[in-house]
Amino acid sequence: MIAKVLSKTYNLSPKEWVGIIKQRFRGIGDSNRAKVVEKELRQYFSFYKTENLSGITPQEFRSHIESKLQMIDAESEGYNESDIDRQRDLSIKFHWGHTHDFGDFHLPGAMSDRHIELLANFCSLFPISLRDFHEKDVFDIGCWTGGTTLLLAALGSRVFAIEEVNKYAQISSFLAKSFGIEENVEVVSLSVYSCNDKKFHERFDIIYFPGVLYHLSDPLIALRILYNSCRLGGTILVESACINHEEPFCLFEGSYIYGSGKEETLNRSGWNWFLPSPSALHRMLKEAGFDEIQARYHTGTGRAYAYARKTSQIGICKAGLSVPNIA
Repeated sequence: MIAKVLSKTYNLSPKEWVGIIKQRFRGIGDSNRAKVVEKELRQYFSFYKTENLSGITPQEFRSHIESKLQMIDAESEGYNESDIDRQRDLSIKFHWGHTHDFGDFHLPGAMSDRHIELLANFCSLFPISLRDFHEKDVFDIGCWTGGTTLLLAALGSRVFAIEEVNKYAQISSFLAKSFGIEENVEVVSLSVYSCNDKKFHERFDIIYFPGVLYHLSDPLIALRILYNSCRLGGTILVESACINHEEPFCLFEGSYIYGSGKEETLNRSGWNWFLPSPSALHRMLKEAGFDEIQARYHTGTGRAYAYARKTSQIGICKAGLSVPNIA
């Protein structure tokens, strides 16, 4: 009845209004579900306080972390003096990733509590729960200072995390060792493109891939590599900066477009390549080989979220592919 009245008023069909109303209520349900999961995740993450350190004193632990903060180091990242001006600020200067209360000291992160909010959103938007991470092999892409890695480990996952910035991979590994979870966590300084190797094939149950896709110059190749690393029946979770458009469009920015921050303090955001619309992200996942794909624009964050599964091992179109010998 309401849909019929609205259809006359706004010149839309009753079916269209039913869809709009369902979407609005689904959004409310998503939000409430995310808050419940977020509360649970905070409880899991609360383990990582200095009272639970293993093999290191709280003073040694804090001193090591604080020695890294704001450190400017281009040499260990492999950059020559002539290269530095073109590189990402966060690769040159150390910035703590996610906010962390260690109990006797508190570190604000550039991404605040996003590691918790992201996983809560995935669980509210798609058919996956925190229980699905228990005793699973999880591929954590772009771990930064380890907030997400620690969170996944707290859920009972066996985590293999990669981070192309050496200094961040090192601190993430340090955190895992300091909290005595190194048996279930391995962190390696590695590009996702370097994972195009047989040793990664069908190795993981869950591919966790938030906040990285739009930083990649060749997102389709990256998705294919991750598809190959996913076991049959496995899942990929993707989150990305995006454009809110119904058509399968991508916005190209490139390394000359910067966001907030200042050059002199080396804290600028940016260095983004392709920002997809949700439908473009859906097509990318399909091209990579994934199935059962869901891709959505999340109004609360203004980002694209996607879920997909690997239901079979299929080939990829080789026409124009930048890595023609990829499996």
